[in-house]
Amino acid sequence: MNKGEIYVVDDEAGIRLLLSEIIGQEGFELKTFERPDIALNEALDNPPKLIFLDYLMESIRGDQFIKQLKEAHVDVPVVLMSGMASQELKETLNELDICHILEKPFSVSDVKRIINGVIGVNESGV
Repeated sequence: MNKGEIYVVDDEAGIRLLLSEIIGQEGFELKTFERPDIALNEALDNPPKLIFLDYLMESIRGDQFIKQLKEAHVDVPVVLMSGMASQELKETLNELDICHILEKPFSVSDVKRIINGVIGVNESGV
């Protein structure tokens, strides 16, 4: 049963592959993107239920991606992934209303818990 679509935006192929496997097991459709500009255009045209977004990519930072989504009035929950989630970064990102920060390396159970928590809350309207 298809529960909806989740995007994974990361320039690391290994992260995209790992998240693809986990998300597929949870019954969601998945689109992966190496290039954030393509992901942003797709999200503007067809907003997913959730986006897993790397913070540091070559062409754009995660916070810039999120600001562009918000400027276009696209309301999609974003899980920001980072290998360097300092307190300063967390405070900056909290201002952007990120639903979760996922620190790399992460576990399968971390990802499943976030998906079920974020999408479960959105589905129930709570």
